[in-house]
Amino acid sequence: MQKCSFSPLFLALFIVQGVLAQISLQKEVDQFAELPENKFASVSICIIDLDKDSILANFNGEKSLMCASTAKLFSTYTALEVLGSKYRPQTRIYKNGTVDSLGVLQGDLYIQGWGDMSLGSKYFCEEGDELKFMSIWLKAIREKGIRAISGSVIADGSSFGYAGVPDGWDWSDMGNYYGAGASGINFFDNTVKYYFDTYGAGKKAKFIKTFPSDSHLVFRHQIKAANIRNDQSYLFGAPYSTDRYGVGCLPSNRSSFVVKGSMPDPEYMLAKEFTRYLREDSLFGLVTGEPKGMRLMLEKDIDYDELDLVCVHKGETIIDIVRLTNMKSINLFAEGLLNLVGLKNSGNGSTKSGIEQVYVNLKGKVNVPGMRLQDGSGLSRKNAVSAMNFCDLLSYIDKSEIAELFKSSLSVAGESGTLKNICKGQSASGLMKAKSGTLSNVKAYAGYIESKLGANLAFALIVNNFQGTSYQMVRKMERIFNTMANY
Repeated sequence: MQKCSFSPLFLALFIVQGVLAQISLQKEVDQFAELPENKFASVSICIIDLDKDSILANFNGEKSLMCASTAKLFSTYTALEVLGSKYRPQTRIYKNGTVDSLGVLQGDLYIQGWGDMSLGSKYFCEEGDELKFMSIWLKAIREKGIRAISGSVIADGSSFGYAGVPDGWDWSDMGNYYGAGASGINFFDNTVKYYFDTYGAGKKAKFIKTFPSDSHLVFRHQIKAANIRNDQSYLFGAPYSTDRYGVGCLPSNRSSFVVKGSMPDPEYMLAKEFTRYLREDSLFGLVTGEPKGMRLMLEKDIDYDELDLVCVHKGETIIDIVRLTNMKSINLFAEGLLNLVGLKNSGNGSTKSGIEQVYVNLKGKVNVPGMRLQDGSGLSRKNAVSAMNFCDLLSYIDKSEIAELFKSSLSVAGESGTLKNICKGQSASGLMKAKSGTLSNVKAYAGYIESKLGANLAFALIVNNFQGTSYQMVRKMERIFNTMANY
């Protein structure tokens, strides 16, 4: 068999071509950093060759910056590695007391949450079917011979603690749907829908109702109808507070326009909604007591081993939750995954515990100097991560056993998720898999590119406090993405 051989001239040309490509990549990065839009900005960029384990381009790669939703790479990968792709978070229903000859439970029904973010989620249900899980619970209760409850439905979401939201979340975010914190009990994406009539541009919109409804809610607003096409309103309110305030504008001439806000207390709301569901069922008797949340109960030391298990409701798998988290950048899911990691490894489902376990899991695998995480979603403005931190993480993932599984959760440029409109019809389309991150004056991307010439690259690009719009900044970033694709 004849062996292939390359002439010295060919090898020299090949090496020169590679050097020129690397110079071009660094030049593109330097030019980006020097843009007028970045004159007063902070920029951190790193691009590495995963196969050669070498840095191809670098600009302030070790500078720690706010990274927005690219932080989800840390929480989602750690959850996948620690919990396993097939793990399914649970919700358990217990009863205390006995069931008499008439089928009346002489006691209470407990709903114990273990952090299932998928329960009644619109991402896993058809619209209108989000609360169908209650029919499954009712069937299980009937199979235990229960036809009525003399006590209360009590929901217990204490497994994640009661901090509400992580440190560093902005007041302007917390009342809105994307600012819903994770709880040991989550349902309906921890969202409340506010319905408005918006007839008459310039006039105050008429507030109609919420779903789920809450008799304790005090809602005031200055939201007006306007000649616009999209929702430009904001809702304000702290966790566990039933005082909510709305400002901004909504499209005019809509009879039932929906604005989504965060649910003040998912634990209590689930107890209330399930109590309502039982009371409205024609074949079920009374639920005598009022719904309760464990947070407000004086006696919180419940030994579930002494209660009777009615049923176990299993949520969706971790890999399915991770895919949606990264594709659609769902903050609630990312926070819940972080809490689950803390719960699994330390028995404490708080955000603080989850972050500690991320660092424990990364020790000896990923270099994290200068990195500071405050949440799992990136909504906290106290997060500080460098482009080099991201590249170290991406390099470790690339060599891990679940690399391809994790990469399948990332959006693809020009094709899917939050990258659907990035580099559409350009060189990087279909070649770049990444997580995007956006906050006001923050734009970031981190992920992988398999170049047209076969290079296997990882990159991170973070910009804080740039001039101009986010859209304009992304158009500038696309030059770097396309240059990597052609490397």
